[in-house]
Amino acid sequence: MFNQDALLEYLSSPEGVNTIIVGIILVGAINAIFITYSVRSTYGAAKIEREKLKIQQAKIDKLSPKKE
Repeated sequence: MFNQDALLEYLSSPEGVNTIIVGIILVGAINAIFITYSVRSTYGAAKIEREKLKIQQAKIDKLSPKKE
């Protein structure tokens, strides 16, 4: 398929090392984006649910006030 010696020689050169570093940085950036998205969507949904529960509890308290 391809010459492995030529590929290894390219990756050992400074240009090849730079290519590897850029690839690692790109993969890390993409992972950070996915992690940020998943964390925001998970905690954002939980925050919205908590707000709905607070509103629902306030309505319940308004309809049936506690006797002191």
